Amino acid sequence: MCVATSTGKRASVQPSPPWPIASWGPIRRGSSIRCRPGWRGGGPWGCRWMSEHGLPYRKIAIAGGSRGIGAALARALAAPGRQIALAARVAGQLERTAQDLRRRGAEVSCRAGDLSRPGAAADWLQAISRDNPPELLIIAMGLFGGRPAAGQPVPEAVSRRVIEVNLTGAIALAEAAAVRMRQAGQGRIVLISSLAARDPLPDAAAYSAAKAGLSNYAAALRTELAGSGVSVLLVEPGHVETRQAAQQVTQEAKPLPMIVPVEQAAERILRAVARGRSRLVFPRRAALALALLNALPRRWRAALMRDQRFTVDNGPLQPEEAPRPPCNG
Repeated sequence: MCVATSTGKRASVQPSPPWPIASWGPIRRGSSIRCRPGWRGGGPWGCRWMSEHGLPYRKIAIAGGSRGIGAALARALAAPGRQIALAARVAGQLERTAQDLRRRGAEVSCRAGDLSRPGAAADWLQAISRDNPPELLIIAMGLFGGRPAAGQPVPEAVSRRVIEVNLTGAIALAEAAAVRMRQAGQGRIVLISSLAARDPLPDAAAYSAAKAGLSNYAAALRTELAGSGVSVLLVEPGHVETRQAAQQVTQEAKPLPMIVPVEQAAERILRAVARGRSRLVFPRRAALALALLNALPRRWRAALMRDQRFTVDNGPLQPEEAPRPPCNG
């Protein structure tokens, strides 16, 4: 069963200088970023406990934390003194990730369920916010779907499900968190979108539309929360070595261009969180290539992108429905 467990010693706080740190540099294992009293930096007031990644957050929630970018972020953040709440659709993978985080010293709770269902996101936030809401919420929940074969349309059920998970569910969770964080006067929300929001994929049109909607929602939410103590980070990654990449079958089985290892993607996201950034796009060369392609006439661009077309192994749209143990903390 997925039940919260206690952890060992907490890390000590280093004394802070009377000035803010000017140069952050790369975040590496064993490093720390100190703060002066009254510094926010995307986190709560004052000098707080810092982890090995230089982040002051002790209470973290990750939706979509069982695999992919969400799981990689959870592993990178797991440390003694941290409380991490996970939610994902598939119980077995969620349990394995939770066990890994506990071995790293974190206190973990998890919930297996579909947060895109009406009321599910708010219920989960309510359950993990009994004393206070998470200081950091990472919304990495996602489902990829697209054209199953060349010349075939995308099944309506696939398009509907992709939009439910990637857009409707993500918005519901962010809204529920924003209310609680605003009441607490602090917090940070990280939304994982995609470069497909900037450059729609013809073979995954609904996915691209959902991610474009999420990117626009993040901008609107950031404006809504301005001055409240709650900040928003929008992440738009290119290809990352996750299950989604494995679902894409390119012509002649060519590798996806400029693909990033998932651990490297997590490190870049954490660096952006630590620096208090509002938007992160990576890899930069992919974003630059897209900008150059978009400057070309449409016919030229279509010809250049022809070799990048793909089909999608959509797999099951719903998580397994077999009886499973409760995954609750």
